[in-house]
Amino acid sequence: MNTWHASPSSDWTTGDSLIAGHGGGIGEFGASYAVDLRTDPMLNGRIAADVRLTSPHGTGAGLVCRADTDWTFLTFHTAPEGPDDAATVARIGIFREGALTPVAALAEPVELSRGYNRFSLEFFSGQVRGEIRAGDRTYELHANCPHLPFPGRVGVVKFYGTGVLIKSVTAERTEMPFAVPQQERAGGEFEYDVFLCHSHDDAEEVHRIAERLADNKIRYWLDRDRIDYGDAVTKKIEDGLQASRYVLPCVSGNLIRSGWARAEYGGILNTVFSGASRRKVIPLMLEQVAADQENIPILLRDLRRVSSFNKVEFAAFIDFLVSR
Repeated sequence: MNTWHASPSSDWTTGDSLIAGHGGGIGEFGASYAVDLRTDPMLNGRIAADVRLTSPHGTGAGLVCRADTDWTFLTFHTAPEGPDDAATVARIGIFREGALTPVAALAEPVELSRGYNRFSLEFFSGQVRGEIRAGDRTYELHANCPHLPFPGRVGVVKFYGTGVLIKSVTAERTEMPFAVPQQERAGGEFEYDVFLCHSHDDAEEVHRIAERLADNKIRYWLDRDRIDYGDAVTKKIEDGLQASRYVLPCVSGNLIRSGWARAEYGGILNTVFSGASRRKVIPLMLEQVAADQENIPILLRDLRRVSSFNKVEFAAFIDFLVSR
């Protein structure tokens, strides 16, 4: 166990070519996980493995990323609703110090083969894509998941005391976003012209910009105007992104430190770079941004940007939006 951390440690046995999980588990879901300490923590990357479930019932297993050793990690797995249910569902979720927050679930049930099934998990900025290849079927689940914007380990997870055999584990760090297809609005129309993506610390300045947009009859999405008390925040953000033609990351020194903001514009950048979307990302420079490139996120530096405080430039940008 010198190259892996497992919790509980008694639930896992590791070797050079095979990892075995057996019984045990803790908490409501009988969960346990193991992470590879040989690889450096990764913010963006991919893990894949062949997974075989050996328990006759109550089966659930998958992969984890951005994990620490204290039960905080992102997981892509398949598991039943309860330990006695036969059908399993592919899910993306977040464990924070042992407490599970569901993020997304596949609508159709997953039918795993009796042999090995290939699981893969890709993660970049706030975008997550999980895939299961079971026999001649492929199941795929995407989610916008900004909850853990910090580097962590990769590894495996199991639920309900499931027995598992895991082999052919591969992990790699990535520097470019993977392609995540996004559904365009029916008929090619968008509900909003722009999606304003910003740090909470810049909220008042961004709200003033939104008022200028509204004065010119430009339809905008801004969290303080579109998310009500009791709304599911992640879903509302995803819906807003889907419904917006342009995504405007409001660039300031605060944006660099905002995990939510990076997750919002990062998902759209994935499809822009892959050519799979008609949306565009246009960095909007806020007044307090210094000329120093360090204040501009790396993925945004090569994009043509607009200044919110240069009156001539911003007026031209308004004309551009109005004409679209």
